[in-house]
Amino acid sequence: MELLKLIKNQISTEWKKTFNDNVDILNGITRDQNQKIDVVDKRIDNLVLHSGGDSPNEVVDARVNNRAQQFDTLQGRLLAGEFTHDEDMAETRSELENQNVSISEINKKLDKILGEYGGTLTIYVSTERGNNSTADGSQALPFKTLQAAVNTIPLLTSSQVVILVEDGTFLEDVRFRNIYSGGIYIRSVQDTTNLDPSTTDCPVKVRSMSFMYCTGYLQLRGIQFIDQGNAPSIGNTRYSLYQEQGGYMSLAKCKFAENTKSIANHKSIYVGGSSKATVGSDTAFINQLMCLYAVGMAEVNVSGIKGSSNSELLVVWNGTGRIPSDLNIATTNTRTIERGLILTKGSVI
Repeated sequence: MELLKLIKNQISTEWKKTFNDNVDILNGITRDQNQKIDVVDKRIDNLVLHSGGDSPNEVVDARVNNRAQQFDTLQGRLLAGEFTHDEDMAETRSELENQNVSISEINKKLDKILGEYGGTLTIYVSTERGNNSTADGSQALPFKTLQAAVNTIPLLTSSQVVILVEDGTFLEDVRFRNIYSGGIYIRSVQDTTNLDPSTTDCPVKVRSMSFMYCTGYLQLRGIQFIDQGNAPSIGNTRYSLYQEQGGYMSLAKCKFAENTKSIANHKSIYVGGSSKATVGSDTAFINQLMCLYAVGMAEVNVSGIKGSSNSELLVVWNGTGRIPSDLNIATTNTRTIERGLILTKGSVI
């Protein structure tokens, strides 16, 4: 609305009215402007927290971050925030990837320690087809060496572990150590039901095996021990098969036939500590210096073995041995040291 003009030169009440009308118009315009200014002020109050920069009238809050750091431009602040966000995200992703790697390593270690619950873990070994680098223990991808297969056995598992070995010669000193399992079975893949080790070689040949601090049932079947000139030793004892502190071991259809009479302190089977062993099922001993040795609280039960030309069959040092009285396959069939005990028949007390 525009102000009114005075048309006449004569001063009259018309002038007064026109003047008052103009005052009312100005007052109305002023009120409208004041209302608009109030609205603008409220919007600015929501936006502007601080002014400064090159001019006292410049609004700088848009280029100030939450740390009160000023940037040259609003775009500079926005880009800096985005770059910081990207860096934080990249660092977070890197940390997550590292954590995933760590978790994967922990899971592998747990699998190594605990293994799977229950069931049977079957591991295949083949000197011809095996490859330790690519093996997973399956029949299609077997291990090349016995020790590589043993190293995959969890240290603590309720599963039964079956190592199936294809025909071949393994010049290895295979070590089982600190394994707590539902049972470990080392067998030839061949059916050995009709095998007579006293007249026929076994399909699987190995230099030595040792079981140290292992619990549960241990079974060897269809294994022949060779290369005894290079047999390992623990203390003063050279051995083919060594069992110390734990487990119940059973031998079936195994063979000890390489002449060890000239190897000092050689023991074909050493059973020590709290270990127990049963040797039988046509297992053969031929030309051995000492076939069986039990020491400490160990117990050895001999039944159904074959052989000939051995120096000593069963020697017990403070342990216990059980052997048929009519078994005669060595120059000295039995000998005790200190409080060793040998039983040749059952008694009811």
